[in-house]
Amino acid sequence: MKLLINSEQKDFSGKNISELVQSLNMASTNGTAFAVNEKVVPKTEWEKFELKENDNVLIIKATQGG
Repeated sequence: MKLLINSEQKDFSGKNISELVQSLNMASTNGTAFAVNEKVVPKTEWEKFELKENDNVLIIKATQGG
C-alpha cells in the first residue's frame, strides 16, 4: 500500500504502526509520536491500529536542546 509519511509517498507492505516502525528501521521509539490522518495514535495502540491505503502519517521525534 502507499502511505504519505512526513510528506513523502512510500510503499509499505505491513499492517500496523509497529510494523511501520520496523520497516523504517527506527532504532528507538522513545520520544516518538505517530499521527495518522491528523489524529495521534497512543503507543499502546500501535500494534492494533491498522493502516490503510493513502493514510497520511506524521512522525514526530522529540529532541533536546534550546
